[in-house]
Amino acid sequence: MSPARDVCLTLNDVEEMILGFERQYGISSAEFFRNEEVRRTLPEDDVFRWEALIDHRLALRESYQVVHSEYLTRLIQSSETEVRSEIETQELLAA
Repeated sequence: MSPARDVCLTLNDVEEMILGFERQYGISSAEFFRNEEVRRTLPEDDVFRWEALIDHRLALRESYQVVHSEYLTRLIQSSETEVRSEIETQELLAA
């Protein structure tokens, strides 16, 4: 038995896989969740994978949003520090 492999999917990878299910079954993910009747007609493994991919997409979006927000916060703090140090330098030169 071979060891389990870790597979890291990007948001684009997940989006493509979800789009594959939508094309395969001819319905949107929104319709997939709204219509229980449709879900009952699909293979159980595909339903599980589709739901897992949508959950994974949501988690990745939240994670990307947190990283992006932290990046912007640090970028703003960095530029404020640079502006302050320039002003302090000018004041020291003037003194």
